[in-house]
Amino acid sequence: MDTKSDNQKLNELNNTCSQKNRLDILREEIDKIDKELLPLFLKRMDLCSSVADYKRSVGKPVLDSEREKQVLKSKMDLLTDKSRENEVYEFFTAIMSISRDRQTRELSRDKGRKRIEDMLNPKPHIQNPRIVFYGVKGSYSEEAAIKYFGAESNRTNADSFEAAFLSLKNNKSDYAVLPIENSNTGTIVDVMDLLEKYGYFIIGEVDIPIRHCLMGVKGSKVSDIKYIYSHEQGIMQSSGFLKTLGNDIICREYYSTAKSAEKVANDNNPVQAAIAGKQNAEIYGLDILAEDINNSDKNTTRFIVVSVNSEIDVMCNKISAAFTLPHESGELHRVLACFAHGDLNLLKLESRPLDNKNFEYMFFVDYTGNLLDEKVRQITNNVIEGTGEFKLLGNYKIKE
Repeated sequence: MDTKSDNQKLNELNNTCSQKNRLDILREEIDKIDKELLPLFLKRMDLCSSVADYKRSVGKPVLDSEREKQVLKSKMDLLTDKSRENEVYEFFTAIMSISRDRQTRELSRDKGRKRIEDMLNPKPHIQNPRIVFYGVKGSYSEEAAIKYFGAESNRTNADSFEAAFLSLKNNKSDYAVLPIENSNTGTIVDVMDLLEKYGYFIIGEVDIPIRHCLMGVKGSKVSDIKYIYSHEQGIMQSSGFLKTLGNDIICREYYSTAKSAEKVANDNNPVQAAIAGKQNAEIYGLDILAEDINNSDKNTTRFIVVSVNSEIDVMCNKISAAFTLPHESGELHRVLACFAHGDLNLLKLESRPLDNKNFEYMFFVDYTGNLLDEKVRQITNNVIEGTGEFKLLGNYKIKE
């Protein structure tokens, strides 16, 4: 662009200000430039969609950091007035961010639709399956596995949530039973994150009432206790009782409630106690020092049954999903309107902040419906269109 002619033009504008408000004239010039920019911007976005198509076909990720660095450098190299570098850098950084978001949304929508296709290609329920549950013998997860599959089911345990998913991945187990939500403390986000990571399916659910007890070695008393072990959920769910013990008690988070009981039994130290289910006292030979210590007598944990494959059938009536939204006003309302207009009941809506993204959230939603129904599929596709990322987690039967 010719700098001299630009300066002359600006001088001419200043000279006409006596006849017309200067601000109005400057705004008119900005509007003219914006009018020229708009079709170019839209053309750039269309090209970004073509780039997304290519990345989809070859399996490339949206973010190409080296390419973005090259683009920014090339724009800086075009500048003759280096004092404008920061402005130009921010301008093109914003444009590339918008472009990247568009590509992410388009690829995510494709994944969301593909996920529906995968869910509509179910496998039959496995007879005499191998079950993996989180924790050790006596855990609430094992209790959930017994309630869902029966006392004679073939069960093994996993020391961590991810170990249970790896057991499925390595074909050592057919189903995993994992806690997903507590009525007092909310969603167990680590399990939700692993569902997203591995792409497996929720095929069932079961509720287990939580009745925590404080237990110690034979002959110990509450007054002896200095250290209490439990899973972080067990500690949070018993916070009211723990406050009555005074400030000298040290609570230590451990792998699971049942694993905590096992540790106390193995250490055989009268100053240690565990918060765990009543059955663990019998399993590990401990004395119950206090019963029903959880904050609420209606404390319940929902467990999910996870499989590598979908098992959708006509009896399934609950859908679980996770999604993000464009960072724009009214987007959540528009998505929720899809459910309302389609007469689908929302059973749960929960959000949590996204890592490294200020004021952006992942939303978890449960709603009624069966994806074998064309109407439900259409409503779900409408939701996908209005979201940033959409991850279908399962379509299964509501617990009885």
